[in-house]
Amino acid sequence: MEKLGKAAVMTAPNTDLEIREYPLPNVEKGAMLVKIKCCTICGSDLHTWLGHRKSPTPIILGHEIIGEVVELGEGVRTDSWNQHIKVGDRVSWTVIDNCGKCYFCKGLQLPMKCLYLKKYGHDSCDEKPHFSGGFAEYCYISPGTCVIKIPDNLSDEEAAPANCALATVIAGFEAVELKPFENVLIQGAGALGIYAAALAKHYGCNRIIATDINSQRLEFIEAFGATDTINTRDMSNTEGIEAVREKTNGLGVDAAFETAGVADIISMGLKSLRIGGRYVQFGNVFPGADFSYDVSDIIFRMLTIKGIHNYDTRHLLSGISFLSQTREIFPFASLIQHRVNLENIREGLAFARSGKSIRVAIVP
Repeated sequence: MEKLGKAAVMTAPNTDLEIREYPLPNVEKGAMLVKIKCCTICGSDLHTWLGHRKSPTPIILGHEIIGEVVELGEGVRTDSWNQHIKVGDRVSWTVIDNCGKCYFCKGLQLPMKCLYLKKYGHDSCDEKPHFSGGFAEYCYISPGTCVIKIPDNLSDEEAAPANCALATVIAGFEAVELKPFENVLIQGAGALGIYAAALAKHYGCNRIIATDINSQRLEFIEAFGATDTINTRDMSNTEGIEAVREKTNGLGVDAAFETAGVADIISMGLKSLRIGGRYVQFGNVFPGADFSYDVSDIIFRMLTIKGIHNYDTRHLLSGISFLSQTREIFPFASLIQHRVNLENIREGLAFARSGKSIRVAIVP
């Protein structure tokens, strides 16, 4: 008899997800099938569910996933860290499956922009193998995906957000070549901002300034390395810029990271930079995130702006290693403040949307 697995399927934006059953796929050469142990709800899952960006339907959302290997395809013996892998091991994997041969993969080393890209939690589940996202009992990991075995000292919930939020932040730090003793501004104290603060502390940065409009989140991010917090709820952009500059001897920060997904704060971030500063844009991953700025300021102050969308395998490798090495320093497990199962996915999405939890976990 054909074995089935459940999934919470989005059929249209802003509607309740449907619990459906699909047959488990045959595992092809180079692929694997995993049973999902934990999937956390990312901000981009909410953007898709709320209809802020186009997505094919039906779709199984979710890409911050930890799974237990239940079947390995022919030829799969090690993960992308060259660690032996077997049935029963816990794994995470890159949010993308790329061809590795096209112009963007090979020529430009931008696999996240592969011409034949597939993305977990972003593609239709209408056709086999169906299980392409984390809001389900199983996930099918196709051959072009890089897989990482999870160290024993990390829990599922500590590791799950690594394959999106953490790996993306690491890609941004690499892009602007962040150095020890630099001063940084982190705009937004959600998951991306929290990981940015912890990484900045780990990198040896000097002032780690976090801004947000939520006082509880600002208090929370202090446990992850933020040296200064500024609540900008009742501040003008000018007042926010002055508050940042006061903490950096009037010069401004060396690098700033927009992690909130709010286009209106970009101008404040840019104005908070020192001459020659670097600005990283993470959060506005949906159309219509427009802002106005005097380009002459970018020229005269020699600013650099980087857009970061997803990451490469090395960033996920670094993320898992970082979590494993620093879990006794930073309380990563505390990012998960609410848990639901598939049958209660509506509650989980509503709680994630409310902002009352940094991450909501979907667990068996």
